[in-house]
Amino acid sequence: MADIRQIAMRVEALRRDAQERDARHQTIYDARAQKLDNIAPGSLPDAWPRPIVANAIDTAARQLAENLAPLPSINCAPGIVSSERQKKRVAKKTKIAYSYVTDSKLKRHMPTGADWYLTYGALPFIVEPDFEAGKPRIRLDNPMKSYVEYDLAGNVRSYTKVWRERARQLAAKFPEHAESILGKSSPYDRQSSGDAELELVKFCDKNNYVLYMPERSNLVLMTTANKFGKVPVAVAEKPKWDDQERGQFDDVVWPMLARNRMAMLGLQATQQTVRAPLAIPPDVQKIPMGDDSVIRTNSPEKIRRVGTDIPQAAWQQEAMLAAEVQRGTRTPASATGDVDASIITGRGVDALNGGYDIQIATGQLMIGFALEQALELAFEMDEKFWPEAKKSIQGTIQGTPFEETYSPAKDIKGDYTVSVSYGFASGMNPNQALVFLLQLRGDQLVSRDFVQRQLPFEVDVTALQAEVDKEQTTDALKQGIYGLLSSIGIMAQQGMDPTDLLTRSARLIDLRERMPMHEAILTAFKPESAASPTSAGEAPPGAPGADEGGAGVPFGMNPTTGMPGGFAPGQAQLGPGGKPDLMSMLAGLTSAGRPSLSTSVSRKVPA
Repeated sequence: MADIRQIAMRVEALRRDAQERDARHQTIYDARAQKLDNIAPGSLPDAWPRPIVANAIDTAARQLAENLAPLPSINCAPGIVSSERQKKRVAKKTKIAYSYVTDSKLKRHMPTGADWYLTYGALPFIVEPDFEAGKPRIRLDNPMKSYVEYDLAGNVRSYTKVWRERARQLAAKFPEHAESILGKSSPYDRQSSGDAELELVKFCDKNNYVLYMPERSNLVLMTTANKFGKVPVAVAEKPKWDDQERGQFDDVVWPMLARNRMAMLGLQATQQTVRAPLAIPPDVQKIPMGDDSVIRTNSPEKIRRVGTDIPQAAWQQEAMLAAEVQRGTRTPASATGDVDASIITGRGVDALNGGYDIQIATGQLMIGFALEQALELAFEMDEKFWPEAKKSIQGTIQGTPFEETYSPAKDIKGDYTVSVSYGFASGMNPNQALVFLLQLRGDQLVSRDFVQRQLPFEVDVTALQAEVDKEQTTDALKQGIYGLLSSIGIMAQQGMDPTDLLTRSARLIDLRERMPMHEAILTAFKPESAASPTSAGEAPPGAPGADEGGAGVPFGMNPTTGMPGGFAPGQAQLGPGGKPDLMSMLAGLTSAGRPSLSTSVSRKVPA
């Protein structure tokens, strides 16, 4: 049984050490929630309870989080895998890891988790057993009011989460402690209404899970032994230069407040200028009011408003504050499309985006490492809590759905190795990554398979390449048929009968409406049966080529001579039917230089 007094003292020590960090978290929370009165009371006038400038912190955090949110690819290979048996085992284990991610709905929660990582400087991954489904679940926790203890090896020693909840909700969740929660069981506890918020503390170490209420004399609402034997928590932390977590925008709050203050003063000065008193010359006795009113005076040039000119330094100060906010959020203007293309070249835009891309790459490195630890904990929890269970999983890997059945004791078998990768082009935006990969591929520095696996979207590389090969082969088949049809004129000139080719091509059009292209080609150009009513090697009487030495092969390829049917050997280079070509006809000339058109046809067959 856990000693609640020791746990409470331990938690209080952690909270004292993190007071400065908690104050920063609350400040950045108020800034993003536009609760500036909590940060600088009296900085906003009563007429404008909210800032009049854009919330640069919220905008930058959302944009960075959206770029950082996509999940990495997962691989469970422990090293070089050579045998087919090892490949199948690794493939099944990878599918199990993807099922943890899919069942935990991490794809939907990662934009919020990435936002927490950037804003507060940390993102805890909590691995919890789902005993109803019989599977582990990975949950992202809000780092506000969370406290992590590490041992000398950097492993999580304890994890504490503090939050507040309404008393009536707690009483409904824990009816056995309802009177104590509402403060009615002890005269030393102040009674609270149902809407009052009370503080709860959830503590976890390798021995126990404890949920208690400090404001009710450390009332323990729930306690259970930790049968897992370790703290199932992995934390992604931003790089830090001391022992405290710092978010991306901790130092931007005050420049943003100053910018809003300058904007409010400019608005106030503009309002005073518009509503300034009217200065008139002394000869004006009456001042008519309203539209189209007329003021009679001998000095109209002296009528004016007593204006309040805004000094030029104020505009310079506002521009300086805007630049400081931009610099503090580390978000270049080109990331939001706010670029003056007339003065910034493409190389300049790339330079501006360089720091932005590095932030994405660093965030992916830290989040990927924590996700690896979380998946390893999920494998271990699955095997330890449900070793012999037969489980069915479904999901999608690289755009291809899968369905698999596994048993933790057999398929995990103590191997919790997991690696995640954001790809070769980590940190680049999709357009830059695609161009870079095409450049590498164009110079033959990488293979097509490598480029396909590094694409900035999910694809099944094997299925994709099969489809590409099929499309290319189909295009080649079509080009071959087009070339064959274009040679019909030459075939007719050589005495061949193109009717069969035309008939088959016309049939191909009809078949294509009912089946794929390659099947239609196979059906339309399927060779006819070799059976013949006459003896083999003889052409039926009257058939073309029967009397021309073609060995009975009508207009097609003669397997004996390797020449088209209907042609005797030695006549392949002659005109249709063995006629002499034009050069032979023009070989004879009269004395006047005119061609002799008298010709004779002689057909000869070698013995």
